[in-house]
Amino acid sequence: MVSFTTAILALLASTVVSATTARTWSGTSCNSGDELNWSGHSVACESLGNVKSLFIDSIDPNCSITYYSDSNCSNDAVLTSTGQCMGYSNGAQIKSWSWDC
Repeated sequence: MVSFTTAILALLASTVVSATTARTWSGTSCNSGDELNWSGHSVACESLGNVKSLFIDSIDPNCSITYYSDSNCSNDAVLTSTGQCMGYSNGAQIKSWSWDC
């Protein structure tokens, strides 16, 4: 019975799907202002409200996250990377982002 249980647990572990995770703040330093946590897989273009900094914790394999200065995902595109606080150097608002896979 133990080997059957072990096999089932191994199968379940192999089917776990990771998700892209990110955090956003209304302040410019990734630790000030209101914080929101995000998780998911792919977002075509999403408007953001009152966001000035973001931190990408993890990104799904073969995916990327880009943020923009307008609500239509077209101006001042910046490709993100994991593990660092990001935002516009002048403190401008991040008005949209896309999670592309």
